[in-house]
Amino acid sequence: MNRFSLALLTLCLATAACLTPAPSPTLTLRPTFTVTLVPLSLTSTPTPAALSPLPTPPGPPPLELADWPPLELKDWPRPQDDNGRGVHFLAQPYFSDEELDLNVARVKELGLKWCVVHYGDEIQLERAARRFKEAGITVVWRKMLRPYERYYDWGRDVKILLGLGMPPYVQIYNEPSLSAEWDNKPIDEQLFLENFLQAARDVYNSGGFVGLQFVNKDWLRDALRAIKARKGDKIFSRMFFVAHSYGLNHPPNYTEDENGVLGFMSFVEVFREEIGFIPPVIIGEGGWKVGSDEDKRFPPIDEVRHRDYHIEVYNWFCTGKLSDGRPLPDFLFAFCPWLLSAKLDDRAWFDSFAGDRTLLIEALKSMPPCRRKFSWEK
Repeated sequence: MNRFSLALLTLCLATAACLTPAPSPTLTLRPTFTVTLVPLSLTSTPTPAALSPLPTPPGPPPLELADWPPLELKDWPRPQDDNGRGVHFLAQPYFSDEELDLNVARVKELGLKWCVVHYGDEIQLERAARRFKEAGITVVWRKMLRPYERYYDWGRDVKILLGLGMPPYVQIYNEPSLSAEWDNKPIDEQLFLENFLQAARDVYNSGGFVGLQFVNKDWLRDALRAIKARKGDKIFSRMFFVAHSYGLNHPPNYTEDENGVLGFMSFVEVFREEIGFIPPVIIGEGGWKVGSDEDKRFPPIDEVRHRDYHIEVYNWFCTGKLSDGRPLPDFLFAFCPWLLSAKLDDRAWFDSFAGDRTLLIEALKSMPPCRRKFSWEK
């Protein structure tokens, strides 16, 4: 074999060796963990570890309230020989001794037992309270205050009334939903509610009766819910409502909407729905104005209708029946229409530039005395 043949043989043997598959090595698997698959149930309840609850945001702080005994309707103080007849005193919150004495004497001469008095400060409050105390007239006291203002002396004012032996009926704020009460400022219900809660707390804690006044049922509902949210339910048992029941030119038996002297009945349903009962209701403004002619289906209010309609409402408390035939409710304590005396308001009975409302004045003087009776007295 020559040299070329030997080289060729060597190359062939090397190629064959490369093409021969090498023996496969043995691979041993040693598992280090076990996986168990569990079918997902759509109805299974996640464990607490799976869904950690988010922290509950803190609610509004509860009102810090005294522990006064609750009042039933029969427990509320009322004037001697109560006849439910009243009037809103003066339009202005400041008045002289002469104006005070003259008009207290008029209230007494008309045979009225209730009054709503608008006062400007503690000096006016104490002077007026002494006169009304002597006259035997029960008063709802209304501080001159706008919805955007906060007042810090409710406790002092209630103390003045209690010290004089006057029932501490205190109205906090007046018609807060109306733009006229905001002095061209933006209406801010939340700001009002903050002031309202502080006032309600302070009047209640000092031993006063908390008087709510609203002409908007949504605002009334919001106020009651705000008290509940602050755990202030104790206030409800020493709270009363001041209704504004203007008749326009509707007769006293008008019930189609709220624009009548029976309009307060739609507001009392808010109390029934929100707190489960109706507190005392005192009509603190309302009645009729000579010349009113808003509803063309009815005649305008002249002097005769002005007299007759007011006298009919005052007689609710003698007959025990409302003008629409329903029984007089125990919760309705008094009717105090607007307005006894004012020079610039032609709705006033005395001293107005439009002249005195003589027919009504004389009719009131001639009304026979009567004593209002409640269901628990029969």
